[in-house]
Amino acid sequence: MKGRISSDTIQQVMERTDVTALIGEYTRLERRGDEWWGCCPFHNEKTPSFKVDPSKGLYYCFGCHEGGNTVDFVCNMEKLSYREAIVFLAKLAGVEVVYSGAYQSQSQENSQRDSLRDQFTDLYTRVAGSYHYCLTSTPEGKQALDYILDRGITLETVQKFQLGYSPANRRWLRVFLKGKNYSDEFLDQSGLFSKKYPNISFFSHRLMFPICDRQGRVVAFGGRLLAGEGPKYINSGELVQYQKGKTLYAFHHARQSIRKEKAVIFCEGYMDVLAYHQCGLTHAVAPLGTALTMDQVKLVQPFVEQVYLSFDTDQAGREATLKAILLCRQADIAVRVIALEGGKDPAEIMVNSGSKALTEFVNSARIDGDYLLSLLATEHQIETPEGKTKAALAFFPYVDALKSDIQRESWLTRLCQELDLNIEAVRKDFIHRETAEKRVHEPKVAGGVVKPLQIRMNAELRAVLAVVANLDAYEQMRTDLSPEDFEDPVARELFIILEECYREESVLHGSVLAKCSDEQLKSLVARAVASGEYADNQDKVIKDSIRHIRRNSLERKRIRLLNKIRQLSLTATTYEDQRLLEELISEKMSIDFELDNKDVH
Repeated sequence: MKGRISSDTIQQVMERTDVTALIGEYTRLERRGDEWWGCCPFHNEKTPSFKVDPSKGLYYCFGCHEGGNTVDFVCNMEKLSYREAIVFLAKLAGVEVVYSGAYQSQSQENSQRDSLRDQFTDLYTRVAGSYHYCLTSTPEGKQALDYILDRGITLETVQKFQLGYSPANRRWLRVFLKGKNYSDEFLDQSGLFSKKYPNISFFSHRLMFPICDRQGRVVAFGGRLLAGEGPKYINSGELVQYQKGKTLYAFHHARQSIRKEKAVIFCEGYMDVLAYHQCGLTHAVAPLGTALTMDQVKLVQPFVEQVYLSFDTDQAGREATLKAILLCRQADIAVRVIALEGGKDPAEIMVNSGSKALTEFVNSARIDGDYLLSLLATEHQIETPEGKTKAALAFFPYVDALKSDIQRESWLTRLCQELDLNIEAVRKDFIHRETAEKRVHEPKVAGGVVKPLQIRMNAELRAVLAVVANLDAYEQMRTDLSPEDFEDPVARELFIILEECYREESVLHGSVLAKCSDEQLKSLVARAVASGEYADNQDKVIKDSIRHIRRNSLERKRIRLLNKIRQLSLTATTYEDQRLLEELISEKMSIDFELDNKDVH
């Protein structure tokens, strides 16, 4: 066990670290006499109030009052413990870390945890190297390499991000690591193997994405399924060296570019990040299998003035975008939303249209307020007074998240123009928004009796209830279906609740029940879980139900397209009309093809 870092090591680190050079990596400093000044990296400001005194090795911000020495700076900026900061600075300064003595009580526990973190980081780095070799240098990894190359990702990008392949033989990794003298006890704690079957690798026959910490050390993995059944993507669980909500994929690659651009692109997933980086947009990062968190926003906050959001355009993606907008605005960061054409992902755009097209999409990203206003008409019946009220209430959280009174007033004015409302009435409802929201969303009353939610048992609702009773199956359902595929409103609502729990990494029965605002729905969910009525042949029932729902959804979409095609065929006169008609016919042919496919029968 490592002991306490020696005082001599700490002194050498302090003496050899240039505080100006260190802090200059995080914010631009300008010399004024013997002092250096810049904008504080700990809070957003336009006028420099952050002072660095190289003769004393100290810094101080007259705005937020953060101050200290080089170790304090690294602890606060990189969110490291004191010991981790010393090790971090020692590596930069070329100082050997020497340990002496031993920790006692809590200090001893901290030392053991830090030591275990280092050991697991070393293990994951070694495994990442092995996975990379399997991908690039073995016949078994050819399928994974062909897949990534077919997606337009170059070998240079594969090398830069150390992509890998986990072999289909699920016992291979254990045998390999045992041959490197790792103990069973250590491997059992590593998160690389099944808890129930310790000899079985958690990842198998997957394209592997190493996840690194701020210093570029491998701390976890994400894996994409290449063939067979199972979730499309799986990620490492919480580990001593890795917390999902506090880590961003590719942050160590993007950090310098983020500082330079004073902006960051938050993407949906791994492939999006690779595409953006390959196209020269190297300030792209991604949350890891969860909705964006405030801790992740705070990682980039010291460096950025602008956040770009590049999430999916489906219902779940729109909800993730809204949550991200509110988080960033609460951190006083401006936001723009990237709208990729036709719902295509960045990799597809890169392959079909080139890096210039992807750059143009970023450059033409919409201001977040404009994006949210554009959604109001699609999500609310704004031609009615009640619809306008609901639309305004939906927009109020954005206004509330803004830090500037001028911004709030400007966006309330824009809201009034969009909905044709009186500004004074809107201001009044905004001030009393909690009361107004309760009034709009409270149950409708007729003759003094609250109308119950109209729940009708049908195939769609039974399918979602079966998944609620068997939550492990939600991965498959969300892969094949989206909220738009459900015709029954109650089934759709329950599916959205499951998706919210999934994005919050809390797919638990208690979490689902907590999100059911209607008592009848809550009772229905509780009964489905407790009764065991969905226990028989649940895998087959769920798979058959998913295919049935998907097929019905496609049939409804096909009918809508046929009606549009018939109408447009009678009225098409211009080139644009003809082009739209061709697009509708092409879309219908795609649906016809999918309906003929056995997977939706």
